[in-house]
Amino acid sequence: MIQFSTLIVGTIIDGCLFALIAIGFVVVYRATKVVSFAQGAFMVLGSFIFFSLTSSAGLSAVPAFVAATIAVGLIAGLTYRVTFARMVGAPPFVTAIATIGVATTIEAIAIMIWGDQAVVLPAHVVSQRTLRITGDFTTNASGFITVALALATILALVLALQRTKTGLRMRVVADDSRLAAYTGVNVSRVSTFAWVVGGVTAALAGIAFTLPNQPPPDSTYSLGLLAFPAILLGGFDSIVGALVGGLLIALVENAVVTYVGGQWQEVVSYGVLLVVLFIRPQGLFGKAEVNRL
Repeated sequence: MIQFSTLIVGTIIDGCLFALIAIGFVVVYRATKVVSFAQGAFMVLGSFIFFSLTSSAGLSAVPAFVAATIAVGLIAGLTYRVTFARMVGAPPFVTAIATIGVATTIEAIAIMIWGDQAVVLPAHVVSQRTLRITGDFTTNASGFITVALALATILALVLALQRTKTGLRMRVVADDSRLAAYTGVNVSRVSTFAWVVGGVTAALAGIAFTLPNQPPPDSTYSLGLLAFPAILLGGFDSIVGALVGGLLIALVENAVVTYVGGQWQEVVSYGVLLVVLFIRPQGLFGKAEVNRL
């Protein structure tokens, strides 16, 4: 029973973390048609900035959290304006490769500034005391924070896309950026905002990953790439699909770790992804016309 409860709780927390990572990919792709491999690097930035603000600057968790997410969002928006706004109309493969170059540069700069040691947050940032949910189902404060962040972010983005003018413009740009420009939509501004949102969600994921762990930069960056099965499974243009895909992949990975062994974790998750994509290439919630690299 303890194994089962650990599996369920771990699946929910890991699935929500994958969803936080995936949302950034989805928002950026929907608005700009860019497959951004830079999300992992923005996670590293969020983790390091949060670490500096809580340890060196002595800020408490909440103001450090807000400042770190805003900072990474602005950096992501600036990255788009400086680099990718000039590549509008370029083939998807070219822009995807360019995001890898940007990610490598950002990660290298971050390591030059902060070093490559594990991120160890001060003890006062978040309590690691075990909290009982019910019965054998237990977690800690960082687990609750991860789930709350993912659900709140998804709800806010879904409502924003459906009920605000900015969301409407983002949907129009996602459907046809050229037609959107003809109707008076500032495509560059909308795309920049999408990158800002992508940076903010990446920072959220980086901070959420750092709270219960002491990750080195390379593991934080790698996690951004390991979320790809969840992104593709849910659908590359679906925010709700990001959550569903994240939960499904987390369930598979946690079940394999619990009952088979950790060495099979990634092999099985990518195998499940391939099976689903053979049956439904656009993912569970994606549109059939989504382009593939």
